[in-house]
Amino acid sequence: MNASTRWNEVAEVGTSWAMRFFGWFHRTFGRRPSLGLAALTAFYFSLRNSPGRRASARYLARVSATPGGRVVLGSSPGWRHVLRHFYEMAICTYDRMVVWSGAVDSLDLEYDGAERIFDVARAGRGALLFGAHIGNLDMLAFVARNYDLHLNVVAYFDNAERVNTFFESLGADRLRLIPLAPGSIRATLEIRACIERGEIVVVMADRTPPGEKARTATASFLGRAAEFPLGPFLLAAVMGCPVYFALCVRSADARYTAMLRPIASGEPVPRAQREAYARQLLERYVVLLEEVCERHPYQWFNFFDFWGEGV
Repeated sequence: MNASTRWNEVAEVGTSWAMRFFGWFHRTFGRRPSLGLAALTAFYFSLRNSPGRRASARYLARVSATPGGRVVLGSSPGWRHVLRHFYEMAICTYDRMVVWSGAVDSLDLEYDGAERIFDVARAGRGALLFGAHIGNLDMLAFVARNYDLHLNVVAYFDNAERVNTFFESLGADRLRLIPLAPGSIRATLEIRACIERGEIVVVMADRTPPGEKARTATASFLGRAAEFPLGPFLLAAVMGCPVYFALCVRSADARYTAMLRPIASGEPVPRAQREAYARQLLERYVVLLEEVCERHPYQWFNFFDFWGEGV
């Protein structure tokens, strides 16, 4: 079983009912009791998920081997660090549910380079944002709402229509989900249409997609070769639009920082050079991903055998 199959089997947290429940819990009891509930949830899932604990320990050990990661972690990673890793995921998951329950005003959002996307939008150009399973990227949806941006999220999702209806019920009419299906070109055509309309398209680029036919490439990540999807970067080569690395990391309690870093300016790429160009973009993306993992090691939420080492 390959890594893409394993992560695809991990259940994603966040049904519409759960989002509304946690939003209600937050409004009724406040943030402190809600964080207590998040801590209990993290402890429960860490006990139930022994492969996840091993994967977390191995990842944190890799971060600890970097100069920046060693400073942040403070000591050689042990069980307390792993539990903190699960707890951080629980906090960000809880805040996702707060966001989608409509209580986003209880969270603060700061900007670190995110003003670049406003410049792109004012110029009427579409752009690709390459995200990762770090922090709470859902906060970007409310950046879109507040600044009149159209945001499209590309993901492997079987019930995209239901999720889009749910977004609309929350007033997030400028957010739309574009479902991916292995072997289908429908998503590519939709993405091209979005870019041509001057909209923003968000793609999570740190997990290989499910299916054996997906294009992947190997890059050095935290000191060891890891497999990444090549598709998003080939897409950037075809679209010829600006490309950014985008994340929302938790910088303090109830506070997030929207980060944006340029990866490519969006110059046209001849067909014969597109694969080489895509690999260059992947290398730039991985360098930025490493930097964030060193500064915010507990916020990278891939609790599976990312390096394919059989943890």
